[in-house]
Amino acid sequence: MKQVLLSVVLAFTLQANAQDEGVIKDLTPVCADLDSLHTAEAWKTKSDQLAVLKEKYPESWMTVYYYAYSCIQLSYFEPSLAIKDAFVDQAEAQLADLEEKCPLKDEVFIMKAMVANARIGADPENRWQKYGKIFDDNLKAAKGVNENDPHIYLLKGIATFYTPKMFGGGAKNAKMYFEKAQAKYDLITYTDVNRPYWWGRSTCAYFFGEIAKELGK
Repeated sequence: MKQVLLSVVLAFTLQANAQDEGVIKDLTPVCADLDSLHTAEAWKTKSDQLAVLKEKYPESWMTVYYYAYSCIQLSYFEPSLAIKDAFVDQAEAQLADLEEKCPLKDEVFIMKAMVANARIGADPENRWQKYGKIFDDNLKAAKGVNENDPHIYLLKGIATFYTPKMFGGGAKNAKMYFEKAQAKYDLITYTDVNRPYWWGRSTCAYFFGEIAKELGK
């Protein structure tokens, strides 16, 4: 009986590994240019591609993760509050599945923080108080799991940059978070889709440029 159970476990493990290899093979070229997408049209095309892969590999956390990420990015391009929220709703709908399947618990918290931040971005005046706490709590939770995750500092930097100076925000106060993010990115030498810590480098570089403009005034 014990031998039978071991054989079953081994079979499931081999099957899971084979599926992961297939996901990684299909997902890698799709995600290769994520850091160079800067238009709604580009993100819509990417999100559609990721939706197809999510259907093809329903048991994979990776396709769920990147699809949720693409939906959040799309929300920032929309002028309509209803459409913004519709995209964030799609991202939020992935969280339960991601929480169940993703082995990188820090990145689960990161995605929750991104959803909260997108809610704020859609309607900051009416939502910052509720979702600001959710955003901060999830970043703290991510840091508790893995303090070397660059997304913690990248997201905090972005949020601080857009927070009014009277509330502790602005370019000067955001700069230290981007510096921390960059230091963490400097430790990463890979772009593996199953280790998604690499995305955001170009965003970090962009905000260094914006901070230089602000502080140079």
